[in-house]
Amino acid sequence: MTPLLKGDDAIAVAGMRVKSMPEEVLSLPLMIDPSYPVVDGSVVYLTADKKGCTTVQNVGAGYVGIVVLYGPVDSYKKGDVVPVMVKGKIWSPSVAKITDLTTVVGATTDGKITATATAVEGMRFASPSVGSQNLTVIEILGV
Repeated sequence: MTPLLKGDDAIAVAGMRVKSMPEEVLSLPLMIDPSYPVVDGSVVYLTADKKGCTTVQNVGAGYVGIVVLYGPVDSYKKGDVVPVMVKGKIWSPSVAKITDLTTVVGATTDGKITATATAVEGMRFASPSVGSQNLTVIEILGV
């Protein structure tokens, strides 16, 4: 039997929670048709009233979360209820390998983590990247 994941890729999968306290995961409806595939480990933005989520960047408000690994969902559509971590630690793929943990956490317009000069409020890198997806532990400080 050939293992599905090998080497550094066997460490984690996108959207997998890192055991941490405190932790908060909200079940939020996706309010609009997503502008990118909303999958495990994707960055999503909470609406201003925190009653839903969207793919429209809302970085200035700091209302941001990452989709938690749930199971048999390829990608979420408008109206689906999405498990979103808004406080705690979670594995998320990054655009490029992260080695400097003091780098500012940002997000691309297609929902991926990146190191950037424009910060996403309330997030920081908690581990260097590993594996072919550049999986990185992101610490979400809460909304």
